[in-house]
Amino acid sequence: MRFVNVVLVSIFSFVFLAGCVQKEDIIAQVGSEKITTENFSERLMSTPPAYQAYINTEPGRKQFADLLIREKLILESAKQAGVTKREDYKKAVANFKEEQKKQFKEYEDGIMMEMYIKEIQKNSITASDSKIEKYYEENKNDFEKPVAVTARHILVPSKEEAQKALDRIKSGESFEKVAKEVSTDKISAERGGLIGPFKKGELVKEFEDAAFKLKKGEVSDIVETPFGMHIIMKVSEQNLPPVSKDEAKAEIKKILEKNKFEKWFEDAKKKFNVHVDYSKLDNLQNTGNEEAAAANNQQEEPLGEFSN
Repeated sequence: MRFVNVVLVSIFSFVFLAGCVQKEDIIAQVGSEKITTENFSERLMSTPPAYQAYINTEPGRKQFADLLIREKLILESAKQAGVTKREDYKKAVANFKEEQKKQFKEYEDGIMMEMYIKEIQKNSITASDSKIEKYYEENKNDFEKPVAVTARHILVPSKEEAQKALDRIKSGESFEKVAKEVSTDKISAERGGLIGPFKKGELVKEFEDAAFKLKKGEVSDIVETPFGMHIIMKVSEQNLPPVSKDEAKAEIKKILEKNKFEKWFEDAKKKFNVHVDYSKLDNLQNTGNEEAAAANNQQEEPLGEFSN
């Protein structure tokens, strides 16, 4: 008997609770499509700010409801017309879903990287005041008598290609002509390899060291950087006003943290045993970024593709 009572109580509780479940508050029904107060509120919130004031009035809400009803009428009519069974519709939906998957994956990866970079910045690469001061003292001449260099360069993937380009220059061909024809730094190649002006700490160290040592008009030997093989010609050198320690702090902090970040990348490459076959890129071409390339080509003072 006690068992029967427990069962009856359980059944009563289930029926009672089921009856208490809140029903949808429906504003309009159009065939199988419903417009609920929840739907309506969500759509209201997604309207542009310029329309919000009017839509939140009584006439505005009615007009907005009528627009949603028209939308549902089109949807219902499209279903009855068999649009959902058409191959072009199915293909469009499938393509959209695939694109959404990619975008969601990119979003996930982006958030993960952003969070981890902040962690690295906080725990590993932040430059302390003492490190900044030490750097200033060790490189005081670069701040008391700063110099900006303008140069031309040719960037190629291999030493063999670099040697061929260097031989052409030594035989009398103009640096600009060779750069336009063979340099893989397309941004600067169109200007005959022109980059700058740049100060120390703005480009990769190997390139800077070579460029700053050259005399005006002098051409370097082959210079290797993480980006490939370079040939450099110094175009000009400009003396700049001195920079105090306080004025230099932000710049030094950027240089030190960049160097630490580069070191972190090199360590990570070893840790994860990174191997790259750049020859596989030779026959690949991105044909979808013509506008971006045109915008890059409009830069007045390009620093090339290997700048910070």
